[in-house]
Amino acid sequence: MTSKPTRRKKAGMSDSELSFHSAQQDTPLLEDDRSASITTEEAETPRMDNVPEKLSLSANYEDPSVDGASSAAEKDASPPGDSGGSSGGDGDGDGAGDGPQSKSHRMMRRLGSSFLIPLTDQRGSPTSIAIGLFCLALVGTTLGFVMPKESSLPTPAWRTISSIVGYTYFICWSISFYPQVILNYKRKSTAGLSNDFSVLNVAGFSCYATYTCCFFWSKEIQDEYRQRNGAESEITVQSNDVAFAVHALVLCAVQVGQIILYGGLRAQPLSKPVQLGLVSSGVLVAVYAALIVWRVGPGKGLLWLDFLYLLSFVKVAISVTKYIPQVILNIRRKSTVGWNIWNIILDFTGGCLSIVQLIGDSADLSDWSGIAGNPAKFALGFVSIIFDIIFFLQHYVLYPEHAEESSNSEPLLDNYDTESLI
Repeated sequence: MTSKPTRRKKAGMSDSELSFHSAQQDTPLLEDDRSASITTEEAETPRMDNVPEKLSLSANYEDPSVDGASSAAEKDASPPGDSGGSSGGDGDGDGAGDGPQSKSHRMMRRLGSSFLIPLTDQRGSPTSIAIGLFCLALVGTTLGFVMPKESSLPTPAWRTISSIVGYTYFICWSISFYPQVILNYKRKSTAGLSNDFSVLNVAGFSCYATYTCCFFWSKEIQDEYRQRNGAESEITVQSNDVAFAVHALVLCAVQVGQIILYGGLRAQPLSKPVQLGLVSSGVLVAVYAALIVWRVGPGKGLLWLDFLYLLSFVKVAISVTKYIPQVILNIRRKSTVGWNIWNIILDFTGGCLSIVQLIGDSADLSDWSGIAGNPAKFALGFVSIIFDIIFFLQHYVLYPEHAEESSNSEPLLDNYDTESLI
């Protein structure tokens, strides 16, 4: 008699599957323990497929600081002969970056940075002012000793001092135009710079350049000057005066070109008083020159010397006028942003030194007609000093927070990507 199977074969189940199913049912306790063990391990160990994507990506992240530390450790662990000699060391791995060449290189870089302070600094702190002016005085002293002296000065010592003072104020006044030009270029804007001031500067320095060049080179003008002031009267216009006037005219023209290029005239047209003043001055100068050519006037007619004096007074009048729009613009904006402070520092220094040289030359010559015969230079220095003091008050006293804001947000020579540094 054949025994019946204890388990019925399910439909569609093969013999192997039936055998495996039977084995599972025959050992229930063993399988339950195993299942419980697996469940416990899964509860204690988190699944890797549930880890957030950021954590999984962090495994592939390479920390640069770790790499730097590891590379430094590898360098320290390497033999002495394998240490790089390009850093200025002697190959022993100790103080490789502190060799004589590296130290001298750093000193040269710091020295160069000191000479560039008037061009790169916007804050105008006491330290930066002292260092910047000292470097400019050093350059002026060098030029004063090397360049030709004014032979008409009788005292040799003052002849050298006058040359030093002259070239120092020439450097200060000449460099004073560059920070503003660089600032406009970096900002691609002339906002904060008065267009009236810039245009009047071009007109004024056109008159002053003509005045100095004629006094320095024209024999006719020199003869007319001596006929009026005495045969022994010396002309106090020197070569550094001529160089400054021509250089200033070129830089002022560049500033006006920047205003046109960056759309400054559309945003801030010239004021009507300035337009009227420029037209009136132009007509006056043209009429006076025509009268000289046609020999109209007392005696033989008007002299070209008087024409140059007219240009000098136009220059002084423009110097007084040109600062007023900038002062008003700073007051309206309650800020000096866009008006570089080193323009004022150097202009103030140059004005003081200009007056010192003029008075010293006149005293050494025992001829004070140099002041009366050179009124443009004397008056120009005083006018600059007065308005520079006003600008100092605006920058450091009235609107210091805006000046600080400008120095932090608008570097002159270097554009830094701040996002890459964070």
